[in-house]
Amino acid sequence: MTDAARFLVWTTVSMAWTEIGLEEADYPPIARELLAQGADWTAVRRIALREVCGAFALDSFLIFPCMLWMIMPDWGYNEDYLRRRMQRWQRRPLWQQLLRNPLRLLGYPVALLMSRGIRARLKQAMQAAQARGEASPEQG
Repeated sequence: MTDAARFLVWTTVSMAWTEIGLEEADYPPIARELLAQGADWTAVRRIALREVCGAFALDSFLIFPCMLWMIMPDWGYNEDYLRRRMQRWQRRPLWQQLLRNPLRLLGYPVALLMSRGIRARLKQAMQAAQARGEASPEQG
């Protein structure tokens, strides 16, 4: 999978921690782009669960004490901020990230729940695009 596809997964799944999220119409173009970049659902799921949910586990832990306000951006994360966050997360394996800040362990199940809808809709869009043969790596 390309770095661009990895970042697209981060951008998409990180919308679970915003106030607006994604519209239903947003998923098909994302799915086509991921497929065109050579991504499959297994790789996308792995990045979403291990990287994005892990990186946002602390945010997820803090969301409930803060009553779902103050730490959630309205319209999404700044691209530079999200890239830096992705690069910081990738410097260490998941287990080191979780041990480095034990509150992440408490927030990780919450992160999984918060991103569940986005992950399900993205999976559905990728499967539909694949079934139609849209943006397969051979075409792109």
